[in-house]
Amino acid sequence: MSTILLNPTGQSFEEQSTLAPRRSRDLNGKTVGLLHSTKHNSDRVLDGLAELLQERWAVKKVIRQRKPTFARPVPMELAKDLAQQADLVITGIGD
Repeated sequence: MSTILLNPTGQSFEEQSTLAPRRSRDLNGKTVGLLHSTKHNSDRVLDGLAELLQERWAVKKVIRQRKPTFARPVPMELAKDLAQQADLVITGIGD
């Protein structure tokens, strides 16, 4: 009789990358996209953030979108749509 030992730990690889160049330094007159991840309470976090952005900065507009499910990456069509409409996009998770 033989015993098989399985190692349940996975492997991860770290990769260095640079941040995208910043197109602007403030939020005045900007359109902000908020992407709801569909996780519980992420809508509340983003609602509070939207209020703060509009109170403290001269944000022109807030666009809200929702992912179909938190379990998958944002669909490319949705990501492209947000990128075209907004100067920056913020996504939030909850729980």
